[in-house]
Amino acid sequence: MIEWIAYICFAISFVAFGIGTLGIFRLPDAYSRMHAVAIGDSIGVGLVGLGLILLSPNWILRIKLIAVIILYWIVNPTMTHLVAKIGLIQGTKPIKGTKLWKG
Repeated sequence: MIEWIAYICFAISFVAFGIGTLGIFRLPDAYSRMHAVAIGDSIGVGLVGLGLILLSPNWILRIKLIAVIILYWIVNPTMTHLVAKIGLIQGTKPIKGTKLWKG
């Protein structure tokens, strides 16, 4: 039963990665594309990690997987925000109608 739950997690993560990749081609500007990929990756990696945790044979491996997932969830949004901020500073314009906050 646990193997089936892990396989379902893997399948849903594949869908999340696919939707994030589709966002690269369908969304209008670089910032929207970056957001779609970051969300898809965060969900996909979380679900792959959950599936691997369910399939792992011992607790030490589970703790390591949890540490990797938490680290990824901290680093991925931070780097996405950093790249977007540098893009704005360098002059990459978002699509018309986007409201920007000063700061």
